[in-house]
Amino acid sequence: MLVAHSFQSAAFTLRRTSWSQLAVYAYLGFFSLVLVRLAAPEAIGPALRKLALAVPLVLLAAKDLAHLPDALQRLRSATGWHRRILALLPPELIGMARLDRLMWAGCLQWLRRHAPLPRPEGTALTYLQRGAYGTAIGYAMFAVFLELPLDFGIMHLFIEDPDTRLLIRVVGGIGALYTLAWVLGDRWHVAEGCHVLADDVLHLRVGVRTQGSIPLSAIERVDAVTETLDRWRRRHGIHAADTITVTPFDKPNCVLVIKPEAGVTLLHWQVRRGAPRYVLLYLDRPELLASSVGQGG
Repeated sequence: MLVAHSFQSAAFTLRRTSWSQLAVYAYLGFFSLVLVRLAAPEAIGPALRKLALAVPLVLLAAKDLAHLPDALQRLRSATGWHRRILALLPPELIGMARLDRLMWAGCLQWLRRHAPLPRPEGTALTYLQRGAYGTAIGYAMFAVFLELPLDFGIMHLFIEDPDTRLLIRVVGGIGALYTLAWVLGDRWHVAEGCHVLADDVLHLRVGVRTQGSIPLSAIERVDAVTETLDRWRRRHGIHAADTITVTPFDKPNCVLVIKPEAGVTLLHWQVRRGAPRYVLLYLDRPELLASSVGQGG
């Protein structure tokens, strides 16, 4: 009985842990074991190497198994072999594939200098004018066009094997190309950077990362967030699974408290999901949204 309860508790914890958080844990586990291997006796080095490679795979497999009931439910409602195969995959994995395709498409649109999609008519709630998104774009471009070539240039001072240097250059080049495509694609999709208030509905949009519409009647209140996200969660006793962060880069400065059973859904990282209780935003002027929600209530 105790073992069954432990398994249920572990499965519940894994289900409430996001894939991105789990990826961080997997990386930390791998990196920690690599450091231990460097300091450990040579005799146990091979065993630690195998363990370091196994830990990320075990964590990802455990997370996938924790969501098996959801996969079986999707499988029962799927029709056709193609949809049945997709039903067994984590929705986040499919969402990332869609997001990757959209980022490359956005990069192509940016290179062609096509105009972005028009936003809905209404009151614009901007998030780029006072934010650091533009600065982050600049740092990313600096890293791709200046820092990475410089690192490649001095690589021969530290790595003698030409095959290893070639491998690092190829992997680094692919990473730089992907970074550039995602930066330009995201910039094209974010466009002028604003959410829109129209007809008592808040239309959220941060490029193709987050999209959705929330009726003002579904918002209980708007609170200010004046501290880091982790500290805010700890102070209010809120789990990360009960929040969603909708910002281009900056830390949130306000939170929408959604009414229970509001039935709001959002497209987040190209995965359609029910909106959690707390939707965290960064806005240049959060007081505009707070006053509109107050008037609507």
